[in-house]
Amino acid sequence: MSKLFRQEPPMDLLSLLLKELGFTGVTDTKLFSTGELKTDTLDTWIPLLEPYYLPCKAKRYFDVLDSRRIITILRHVLPFHGFKLQSYERHHLGKKRTVYQIHPATPRIVAQGEDICVMFL
Repeated sequence: MSKLFRQEPPMDLLSLLLKELGFTGVTDTKLFSTGELKTDTLDTWIPLLEPYYLPCKAKRYFDVLDSRRIITILRHVLPFHGFKLQSYERHHLGKKRTVYQIHPATPRIVAQGEDICVMFL
């Protein structure tokens, strides 16, 4: 059982959250930074996600929402569905910035439901 959630957030809620933030879905592997997130759509998905959090944690994470808190919320929700948010430091025009990318938590999630053939030579 999670120390953050009352119950596991459903996959359709995660898909809605990602679409509202500007992604195509959980399989979208583009690199993004905190400044590239669409924060004008928070009113559509925050009321849907907040009831899944424990009350004391919801107060902490949903009190003041900025792009850093959205990244934190993504880090909380993605592992339930077999994905993780990987961060990288990049230097661009002499400035260091952090970029993020959604990855499958394990390689088997990518191949789930597909036939795998291993040939030994």
